[in-house]
Amino acid sequence: MVKDLTFDISYDNELAHIYYGDGKKLADHLREIYHDKNLQFPNEFDSNLTTPPIHYMSVEAPDEADVDDLKNVNVPPGLNVDILDWHL
Repeated sequence: MVKDLTFDISYDNELAHIYYGDGKKLADHLREIYHDKNLQFPNEFDSNLTTPPIHYMSVEAPDEADVDDLKNVNVPPGLNVDILDWHL
């Protein structure tokens, strides 16, 4: 079984947005950051129209994944990840 999580991704500024990118480039960065957590990141996701944008990503995680553990992963500077589990 898997659980669906929502990752809200934001940037500290436009330079961080340019560095981490959007779409597949951003998804690849997240795959690298969470490489040992067995998460499935989509290459396409919703975003708002602010500058820099905020992205809303539906991520599949193993049923045994600990959301608190995921929240404690060291995310590089400039990138902010808020993880929501709607099925608590």
